[in-house]
Order: sequence, then structure tokens, then C-alpha cells
Amino acid sequence: MNAAAKIEVMDWSKFTAEDWFKQYGAYIQTCRMKSGNAPDTLGVNQIYWLICENNKGVAPRKNQLTCQISDYEADEVHKLIIDLKFSRRICDSAKVAVNLFIEKNVRGLSLDQMAKEFVLGRTSIKNMVYAGKFFLCGHDKRLRLN
Repeated sequence: MNAAAKIEVMDWSKFTAEDWFKQYGAYIQTCRMKSGNAPDTLGVNQIYWLICENNKGVAPRKNQLTCQISDYEADEVHKLIIDLKFSRRICDSAKVAVNLFIEKNVRGLSLDQMAKEFVLGRTSIKNMVYAGKFFLCGHDKRLRLN
């Protein structure tokens, strides 16, 4: 047995707080593409680029994102989300704002989509997402703003 096992350390400075959650959303989408099975030694990003090459005439969507995080990083972001959702250190009103910030970035929702889904005004959603972003980055010093 190898005594010097490799320990992975999360590099939170790699992305901003928003980008970590966007990357986690992209990771979730790639897991859905895999349907539980890895596709024939090709990475999902390679398949994505092959599809893009095949669809040369089609304009790309502005909210398309290529997953750039590993399984380990995705697990760490997932642990952070779970910790934030069930933390007793965060008051309920701040938790709502943080959850809206996370929802917006992980799911890639627009403010109008969020206003319809959460039955709040667009301005209220925008302010709460903004407050959630700053609260989260102030609460967890590992995350950085853009």
C-alpha cells in the first residue's frame, strides 16, 4: 500500500463565487448528458466541441458554458451549497438572498425567469441576488468577487 497518498486541495481562487456556481451548473448538465455512463473514452467536453463543429451554421447561445471543473471541485462546491442551505450561522433573511444567488448562477436563470418562478418583482430579485452575492463572499473568505 502506498503510504504517500495524494491529497487534493481545493483552489478557491481559480474562479469567482459566481463562476464556481456557474461551473457547478455546467457540471450538473454534463452529468445529465452522460446518463450515468461515460461515453467511450471521450470526455463530455470533447463531445460538446464535436457537436459544435457539426453545427457550424447555428449561432451559439449566449449562456452556453463549458464545464472546466473536476469531480473533486464539483463535490466541494456541492458541500458548500449544502452547508449554506442548512447553516445555523446564517439568519433566515440572508439565507433567502444567498439561495437566490445560488439558484441564479447554478441554473443559469435570468432575472425575469426568477421573478416568475419565485413570484417576486424583478427589482426585488435583482437586489436580493446582489445582497446574497456580497453576503456569501463576506461569510466565506475562500470565495472572491469579480
